[in-house]
Amino acid sequence: MKNIKWMPLLMVFTILAITGFQVYWLSKAYEREERTLELRTNMLFREAVRSVQASKLKLDSLSNDSTGNSRMYIRTELGERRGNHRFRIPQREKMIGMMDVLMQRSHDSSNSKVIIRTGDSIRVFNNKISPRQNRIMQFLFDVDALQDTIRVAEIEKAYTKKLAEQRLDVPFNVKRVPTLEVDTGRRRFNEVTLGFANPVTYQLNLGNTFPVLIKRISAAILFSLFLIGFTILSFMLLYRNLLRQRKLADIKNEFISNITHELKTPIATVSVAIEALRSFGASMNPQKSKEYLDISANELQRLSLLVDKVLKLSMFEKKEIELRYEPVNMRQVADEVTASMRLQFEKRKADVSVHSEGDTCVEGDRLHLVSVLFNLLDNALKYSKGEPAIRVCLKDNGTQLQLVVADNGIGIAQEYHHRIFEKFFRVPHGNVHDAKGYGLGLSYVSHVVEQHKGSITVSSSEEEGSRFTILLPKHKA
Repeated sequence: MKNIKWMPLLMVFTILAITGFQVYWLSKAYEREERTLELRTNMLFREAVRSVQASKLKLDSLSNDSTGNSRMYIRTELGERRGNHRFRIPQREKMIGMMDVLMQRSHDSSNSKVIIRTGDSIRVFNNKISPRQNRIMQFLFDVDALQDTIRVAEIEKAYTKKLAEQRLDVPFNVKRVPTLEVDTGRRRFNEVTLGFANPVTYQLNLGNTFPVLIKRISAAILFSLFLIGFTILSFMLLYRNLLRQRKLADIKNEFISNITHELKTPIATVSVAIEALRSFGASMNPQKSKEYLDISANELQRLSLLVDKVLKLSMFEKKEIELRYEPVNMRQVADEVTASMRLQFEKRKADVSVHSEGDTCVEGDRLHLVSVLFNLLDNALKYSKGEPAIRVCLKDNGTQLQLVVADNGIGIAQEYHHRIFEKFFRVPHGNVHDAKGYGLGLSYVSHVVEQHKGSITVSSSEEEGSRFTILLPKHKA
């Protein structure tokens, strides 16, 4: 409790540490999802380009003989049977070199000769060639000439279909990039190059992927927010409970101080009266004896009321007490209570009046209703300066009885109106404690009224007195 002032700093530091860890964790998850998304989109882009390329090529030409219009012709010499076939290819030396390598790696039992015309020059490949090799070479030439027929719109359409199959909604842009502008020293996974002699590169550029990535890690974000919120709520409840415990400890210490004084005063008074009767021969004087005995009886009654109030309030809170309902005339109760307090009123020169209108009978517990009125009048007298003026008004409101106790005392500040009915609470008045009390009276009154299914309100301001209004149902609810 002594170090409670450091608790907010410790809690704030802990919350910041947890928040920092969650932010770091989420940033790593975001980067991981970003890399995964980039890899998946690039792979799908390559698949889309290859699928468009495959649809243009008719890949079954490798397994069937090519017929019809063809840009590749092969000249072969097979024994006595000779035939001339010629084909044209783009004028690129690396294409000729690739053909030479393919021929050198082919195997067949017949002599063959391949003649390639490139402009004014003729190159002859003396090698063995088979019909299947014929088709492979035609396929390669078709691939090289294909890039001119592939449109960007076709790639975008195929790529959109691939994304839809994977349930990815990512904005993108596909553009055709000259191969000379492509950095050949660095491999870019978002680029696909088609062709051999005249290569063409298609490049994929993703748009704003932030919403997609946030959606993919939304579960982690919600968990982090829940964890941080739960931690903050727990710390707030813990700190509030610590403050409440500290306040209760202060109230307990004040209560013990006040009630100790209240208990010691009647005990000391009775002790002095008994000592006087015993030591100073007061027993021989009937008038003195009666005076001392009256003093002792009053102090013992005061002590009994104090103990009874504490016990009854505790029993009310534990709901261990049951009200004994009976017809009660509240006007008679008011007259009885004011009569029993006549000496106290005369000592303070208080002006007390009781007014009633209509039927003032209710069904309730007489003992507790008497205690309610006694506590209100006692407070009105205790917290008044000069010559107190106290008014008790009873009014028939049909199904309810209105009881009003008003005074011209020091009043209660507005901010304490909702707290004066709390147990042990006393309105602070700086370091001045002229009125002795223990913060149980109004709490007891509130509990009794609530048990009778009634209500109590206060209207007051500082230095203008207080007005307590109680509404009680006339019949048992």
